[in-house]
Order: sequence, then C-alpha cells, then structure tokens
Amino acid sequence: MSRYTSRAILLAAAMATASAFAPSGVTSRISSELHLDNHIADMIDHEVDRLQNIGLWRQKEAEKHKKWAEMEPSLPKGFDFNTVTEFQPNSDAAKKIQMRKDRRMARDDPMRYCADRCVSTGNCQVWEDMFDLSAKEVMAFCEECVLSEEEEPCDVPEKFLDNAGKNSWELRP
Repeated sequence: MSRYTSRAILLAAAMATASAFAPSGVTSRISSELHLDNHIADMIDHEVDRLQNIGLWRQKEAEKHKKWAEMEPSLPKGFDFNTVTEFQPNSDAAKKIQMRKDRRMARDDPMRYCADRCVSTGNCQVWEDMFDLSAKEVMAFCEECVLSEEEEPCDVPEKFLDNAGKNSWELRP
C-alpha cells in the first residue's frame, strides 16, 4: 500500500466520525426516571393488572355487586326521616327574609323605608319593634317628619330621640 492510500483511508475514517450529523465520540444515556408518588404508581399498576386480566376483574366486580344486592339495607338507630313539608318553602322563612330586608332599609334609608313599606303597605313592623311604638305612631311620624316637605318642626317620639346620635349599625330592635 502506498503512502497516499493509507493517508486517504485514515482521513476518510476521521471524517466519518467527525460528521456534523453524527454524535461526538462520547455517548451518554439519557435518564428515563419517573418521579411518581406511591399512590399514583399503585393506581397505574392496578390498571395495568386490570387490563391484562379483564375477565377476572369483571368476575370480581360481578361478585361485589351480587353481595351488595343481597345485603339488607339498614338505617342507623334513631334515624328519623324528614317529612315532605320540611323540604317545601315555608312562609316563615319568607317573612324572616323580608324582615331582614326591612331592617336594612330602615337603618340605611329611612325615607325610602317610610315611603315603600310604612305608607304604601302599612307594614311598619321594624320601627314598631325598634322604638316600641304603635303602627299609628310610626305612620304619623313617617308622614309628618320623614316624608313631609314642610320645613316646620314635627313631633318626634322620644324613642327616636334616644337613638339620635347612634350610628346606623348600632340601631337594632
């Protein structure tokens, strides 16, 4: 072999390993680890077992359902069933909700409370309870003082004056 031939072979061998598309001389293995919680790994294992033995799994499930069907349903001792009327809306709940709305309106906007609730409907329960007044006294107060456009003074009941300096959240029936 000639000197040029051996050089050509060495050069060809060096170029084959130094190709841009071939990995360099050192190869390393890429890690393929999965970091799973134990309960996730168990779920995967059980699913693989189920898929590999689907007939056996179906048989076990059928046995479970058969056992459940054979069991007598029982209730805990002292268990009391609710009646149908307990699940239906009752008028008492509606009254409580309306009373809460009326209290808020009377506290935050007395003029609106007088106009919307007392004068128009005759229902002045909040102020009757709050200030220990009769319905007539609250109605008269609303018409003469709160809703009146006159600038002359009106007769304010003493109970209203007792609460005169308090904040709106302090007024409670």
